Parts: sequence; C-alpha cells; structure tokens
Amino acid sequence: MIHCLHGAAGSFHDWDFLQEALHTPIRAIDLWRFFDDRSPSLAEAGKMIAEQAETGDLILGYSMGGRLALHALLATPEKWRAAIIVSAHPGLTENQGARLADDRRWAELALSDWPRFLKEWNAQGILNGTLPGLHHASEEDHALVARSFLHWSLGAQGNLSPRLKEITCPILWLTGENDPKFTRLALDTTPAIPEARHTILPGCGHRLPWESPELFLDAVEKHLASLRISPRSPS
Repeated sequence: MIHCLHGAAGSFHDWDFLQEALHTPIRAIDLWRFFDDRSPSLAEAGKMIAEQAETGDLILGYSMGGRLALHALLATPEKWRAAIIVSAHPGLTENQGARLADDRRWAELALSDWPRFLKEWNAQGILNGTLPGLHHASEEDHALVARSFLHWSLGAQGNLSPRLKEITCPILWLTGENDPKFTRLALDTTPAIPEARHTILPGCGHRLPWESPELFLDAVEKHLASLRISPRSPS
C-alpha cells in the first residue's frame, strides 16, 4: 500500500492518475479531514498517518504532503518500507515569523474569497499557473484549508534536517529542473539520509507529478522495481 499525501490547496483526487497506472494499491488521503474535529500539528498529523499504516507500507508526499510524510517517517521509521518525497521543504532555519505571517494572510484569503485565493495561489511563480486536470480542494472545504495554513505552516514546523538521518528506509526524493529552490534544498538534505536518492526531473517545476506524469511515473516505477514491487497495473 502506498499512502499518498497531496499539497496545500490540493485534493486527494490529485493522485487519481497514479491509482490508474500502478499495480500497487494506493490510498490517497484527504488531508482536510484531519481538521473536521481537531487541529493537529504537523508532528501530530504525521503520527496519525503512521498509525493508519501497516508495517511494510510506503508513503508518498508532495510539497506540504511531503512535509507531513517526513513527520510520519520520523514518527515510526521502522514501519515504512520506502518513501517518495516530492518538492518538499525540510524546515526553515530562519524567518519563521515572516512565513507564519504569510500563511495567516493565505488563511484569511481562503476564508474570505475562495476564487481569489485559488487565483493568487496558482499565480505564484513557483507553481507555474494552473495545470489542466489539476485538482483543488473543494470550496466547501475552504475553512479546513484555511486551518491548514495556520497549523501546518512551514513557519510552525521545526527544521527536520538534523533528524532525517533517523529515517532508514529507501527514499526517492524528486525535484524539478525548473524548481531551483527545492532542488537545492534536496541536494543539501538527502546526503544525510542513509538510503536517500535524489533525482531531478528535466523540464519540470514544483508540480512535477502533473507537469510531466510520464517522467514522474517512470521514476516511481523504477523505485518500486528496486524494492521488488511490481509497479504496473496488469493490462
């Protein structure tokens, strides 16, 4: 089983294409449901995700979901067979207050004007605009998305880099060639992880699974094959 975690303002439906392509069972987690009756921190949410997994499962996380995946891996490193981390930040070493302030503004905008929130979110240079077929959280969940910007802000996350050596399972860490910030973060981070391998996908930016699904699937399939897991759905 691969537990898949979407990004900020995203949807568990973002992983539909993976469900259709891989033979390995997929569990696409709707992260907004974590805020239905509680507001867990990143570490608490990571522990909750780990508790829902079986020993020998895999975890895949993109961006915000990648940060949650790292917390899940650290919560119970012995449980996971492998991981795939995509365009994720291990944690800030400075300017946490400024990031918290930025995320409070995103939360306020999501609450007050959802269409404008999505437009401005997708207009960020790092995200390269809206991609055809890319899912977003439902407007009905706008209050839950806003809460995620408060409780799962990068500014509220500790720097995980010193602890990542605790993760002992094989990790495929993916970044896009056109995403220099997160590629540099991965280059700085992955050498400290015992079984991590960093791959840069050509012609891709931050949203690489949806910008180039063929390249992304090829990288995932090779990772699964290295673990002796049959990647492709039977034809």
